[in-house]
Amino acid sequence: MIAANQPTIERRRRSRFDDLPAIATDSGPARAGSRMYRSTSTLERLRRDGSISERQAEAGDRLRTDYDIGIAGTREAPTGSAGARMAYSEFRLTAVRAYQLAVKAIGPHLAAIVEPIAIGRDGGGDVTLSQLAKLLRRNRQELTGQLKIGLTMLADHYGLA
Repeated sequence: MIAANQPTIERRRRSRFDDLPAIATDSGPARAGSRMYRSTSTLERLRRDGSISERQAEAGDRLRTDYDIGIAGTREAPTGSAGARMAYSEFRLTAVRAYQLAVKAIGPHLAAIVEPIAIGRDGGGDVTLSQLAKLLRRNRQELTGQLKIGLTMLADHYGLA
């Protein structure tokens, strides 16, 4: 039986989750014994197990942010005057350009590996290295090496220390 706040079976199929003790929020204190579930991305899992460096993970996160803002438009426009909306439009166009330049910097071959891992599936959900290897009919270890090269190139492109 699934508790009220647990991810659904469908959601569990699409992502992995950390099962953590609940914390207090603005909506109220945590109840004793309650749990919270936080989805972990493929990049976060790779960073956590030491497969990629902090710098590589940050580069992947940055690519995902540029994609989310510029391409997917998942961030809401700021409320207020028309000037604020214009600033958001410019902000979004800047993110589109940053995303395009980042993908160009790593080239189409590495982008085909980095993008699914960093960004995930259209419509949500992560792509694991095993899933990508199966989809591309390639060796998982080979893809891991290419992912690391692509993320390092992205980090260089973004000028990350």
